[in-house]
Amino acid sequence: MQTLSDVQFEKFRKFIYNSLGINLSNAKREMLQAKLRKLMGQSEMMSFDDYFNLIAGNTKNGHWTQFVNEITIHKTDFFREDNHFNYLTNKIDFILNTNPRIANTGEIRVWSSACSTGEEPYTIAMVLKECLPPLVSIKLLATDISPGVVKEAQEGIYPSNIRYTITPYYLTKYFKKIGDEYEIIPEIRDLITFRTFNLMDSFPFKNTFDIIFCRNVMIYFDFDTQEKLIKKFYDINEPNGLLFIGHSESLTQKQYKYKYLEPTIYIK
Repeated sequence: MQTLSDVQFEKFRKFIYNSLGINLSNAKREMLQAKLRKLMGQSEMMSFDDYFNLIAGNTKNGHWTQFVNEITIHKTDFFREDNHFNYLTNKIDFILNTNPRIANTGEIRVWSSACSTGEEPYTIAMVLKECLPPLVSIKLLATDISPGVVKEAQEGIYPSNIRYTITPYYLTKYFKKIGDEYEIIPEIRDLITFRTFNLMDSFPFKNTFDIIFCRNVMIYFDFDTQEKLIKKFYDINEPNGLLFIGHSESLTQKQYKYKYLEPTIYIK
């Protein structure tokens, strides 16, 4: 079985960094080799070089989609890092009082920027549905680089074990049980627009966001990429808007304009 050479590893590593922003260390070489072998088998390719040419030559085809789905990480849960959702609930008056745009327009705009299979944006939608005044509408954009997980998120169907991470109140109110699975009710699903989007691309948004979630993504980026991404978030955050990052992430030692509120929560 072919082994990934030093030259080939470096070629793939640079390609993944330039196209996805993910910084693979030498410790990830065996993992990458295993993933590439799996992808090559699916694509009936015999060599790493031929497979590289296949995906690098056209990032719009099905092979590219398979590659992104395999390389990127999709670990997530409902109410993961629940202090963020507790913050939304407990500080909703603060959010509304410091951000006049919400009251003036009667809507709150939220971006789940790495939504994976949908647990994060659906959690945000349920929590905001509970704590916002009835006259404030929720407009939630959920994006991920992987077309495969975005498709799963749009379907909003989850296995029975989600009952271990969701309280009976939310499970009963916002899900419909179908056999051994749970389906998000339309009232919540209709609040969210799902799109495939690469955070390394320029941001095309015409409107600002009141709240941005980017959690457990920047840990895969190097320092410079993290700084650039934080600046891009800041530019499309509404004044007094919020940024939530993951518990394993920090803005320490980085240049940024956000004001620190509490661990992993920042305000513009």
